[in-house]
Amino acid sequence: MSAQTKTLFSGTALGLSGPLRVEILPNGMTARLTQPFRVRTGAGRIIEVPAGFETDFASVPRLFWRVVPPWGRYSPAAVVHDYLYHTGKVSRLSADRVFLELMAALGVPLWKRQIMYWAVRLGGWLAWDTSRKRETKHA
Repeated sequence: MSAQTKTLFSGTALGLSGPLRVEILPNGMTARLTQPFRVRTGAGRIIEVPAGFETDFASVPRLFWRVVPPWGRYSPAAVVHDYLYHTGKVSRLSADRVFLELMAALGVPLWKRQIMYWAVRLGGWLAWDTSRKRETKHA
């Protein structure tokens, strides 16, 4: 099966440099950015997710997909959040706050933002720790 290229988001609400373009990988669950994706936070920080970065968007357990599917209006925020967790460029708390901020800018309903924010606050430590261990192993 070959990868498919999709443009998932083309808005300007996030001070974007361009649309979020990804190719869906053959497993159907992850995607790879085909061009850099840049956002500007409310504090003026520019975060650029490089082309080639792989994401699963929102890492939601399948049990909850009816309420919060892996893809949605929040997908660009989830890609940035994945990148921040992967790289550790900011603290985990900062990454989670950027996720919340970007979801608000994307117009994600408050109830869904709160569920997703608290899900990463309570359960994100596992992905965060896995990424930090990977960094240590490759240092």
